[in-house]
Amino acid sequence: MSKTVAKAVQVLDTVAEGPRTVSELARGLGVHASTALRMLQPMLDAGLLARGSDGRYRLGLRLAELGQQVLEGIDLRSIARPHLIALAEATRATVHLSQLVDDRIVYVDKIEGAATIRTYSRIGRSVPLHTAAASKVIMAALSPERRKRLLAGHEFTRYTEHTITDPDQLDECLAEVARRGYATDEAEFEPLVHCVGVGVPDISGRVGAAVSLTTVRASRDSGELRRLAPHVRNTAMAIAADLGHQPS
Repeated sequence: MSKTVAKAVQVLDTVAEGPRTVSELARGLGVHASTALRMLQPMLDAGLLARGSDGRYRLGLRLAELGQQVLEGIDLRSIARPHLIALAEATRATVHLSQLVDDRIVYVDKIEGAATIRTYSRIGRSVPLHTAAASKVIMAALSPERRKRLLAGHEFTRYTEHTITDPDQLDECLAEVARRGYATDEAEFEPLVHCVGVGVPDISGRVGAAVSLTTVRASRDSGELRRLAPHVRNTAMAIAADLGHQPS
């Protein structure tokens, strides 16, 4: 890295901590104020820095635009796939990756497990909002306003005797999901099909995706789903780490 680029990065790192005057930046760079000004001007012109009315320099909006382009360019599915395969092989269960896309939660990848039973899920198909573990764990992390928009007009269809059909009951369920850090689907959409899901935070900490694991059992077994939850959580956190997320 050239000295000029290194100093530019140093300026951005410094300003990211808080607004700085030219004098403060010059001292940090070990240069004269006039030299610092010459260095800052190209970054101002490019929108990487902005100068406030108080004369202090702040990060510019262009950085936000570039950062958003980086996030949009991340291929979640390709990053997640090796981890999904490893989880499916370790548990012999079917594994899904789901993602919030606009006002839908959709399946974006699926690794078939050892069970031969056909399930509803297909890549590109919407995840059932009020029944699926993946949708519950994503919705539990959303703001109330965003969740309300997602559920606007949603029909709480009863699929099995265990389906949540009341919006208030779903709200209570999502509060519990947020508390414990994982969601379950205990034969709520398809008989015999039980799932546990964990959210995947991105580099900003926002949860817009989830890993879920599907098992096929003759009866409900909450204990088994609790035992599987740590495996799903480890996979979700490994994907998050590859996305650049750093746990607080």
